[in-house]
Amino acid sequence: MDAVSEDQTVGLRYPKTVHDAVDTASLLWRYDVERREFLIGSAFAAGAVSAASRDWLIGNSRKELGYEGGTAFVSMSDVEQVRALGEEFERMSHTFGSQKIRRYMVDYLRHEVGPLLKRTRTEKVGRELLHVAAEFTAAAGYMAVDCNDLNLAERYYIQALRLADAADSRRYGAQVMATHMGHLALYAEHPREAVQLAEAARSGTRQKTEPLAAAVTWVVEARGYARMGDTLACQRALSQAERYFCRSNPSEAPRYLRYFQQAYLSDAFAHCFRDLNQPHKASEFARLALRDLPSTHTRRRAINTGILAHACLANNEPEEAAAHGLEVVRLASSLRSPRARNRIATLHAGFLPHQKAPGVAVFLKRADALLQQGSVQAV
Repeated sequence: MDAVSEDQTVGLRYPKTVHDAVDTASLLWRYDVERREFLIGSAFAAGAVSAASRDWLIGNSRKELGYEGGTAFVSMSDVEQVRALGEEFERMSHTFGSQKIRRYMVDYLRHEVGPLLKRTRTEKVGRELLHVAAEFTAAAGYMAVDCNDLNLAERYYIQALRLADAADSRRYGAQVMATHMGHLALYAEHPREAVQLAEAARSGTRQKTEPLAAAVTWVVEARGYARMGDTLACQRALSQAERYFCRSNPSEAPRYLRYFQQAYLSDAFAHCFRDLNQPHKASEFARLALRDLPSTHTRRRAINTGILAHACLANNEPEEAAAHGLEVVRLASSLRSPRARNRIATLHAGFLPHQKAPGVAVFLKRADALLQQGSVQAV
């Protein structure tokens, strides 16, 4: 397909049938592997996410779990292999950043998962295959966020939502809406949409929501209100998140929710208090998050250390802030993560008024050296 006939809206619409969903996801993976120019640098389109969330809420799309695709069959073993490799891609993304890993994952989706989706399968296998395809399509979208490709992430999330619907998994669809689409809206500076997505996710699974899943939606809602400066609404949402989290058992949760443990709840509180300009509380919860985060979650540790540095700056403690800033530089230097480096750019700007302090001067020098290795934007 040449540039004239390519579908530049691929992934931005919610497909009507499972067949259309598989074709759309496969085309998106193909274009991504081929690095089509229109996928790079396009702006986030809030309306596309809103339209997809409405289609999901209506919930009248067709479920076609089984499939007749000729003599080649998909087995549960095939599905487990996809799941195992997808989990490994995610693990490497947390540790090393997404800039390189994402290319490998998308290539795997294009050349391995896509063909499996078009083979003959039973309903039982089909449900699991479509679910795992949805999970790792969403994971590829998350990696696109880490690479600052927000429009590309949006396309992946919309298709992940449709694949979850195809798998007849309202619960996972709700997590795509809240966790993935909601955080994307926050990152793209659309906090009101993040709140609406969190509310829609709860509405779409009101009779089936697990406590941990509910906690996740309240966290996204709280972060949206914090970004809008609505302290009371944020505090109410944080209280709800904590209440549901205390009722949950993460070890018994579905695989896609097990990441949300105490460290991630503390992380959400830290982000909210940072945005509400409450540096003492932001510092407190950033420290709690760092205490509980695994050492292998390098990117998340860099982000939370950045919040700690920001809080120290806001408390007029530039030397302590610089020490934390240097730790962010150390962590980010091992990552291929534009998102982590963006945090350094933001810190760099905040430190400039204090550049005469000895520790700050050291931080600025090392941050400059790292930032010159690639283009970043302050966030």
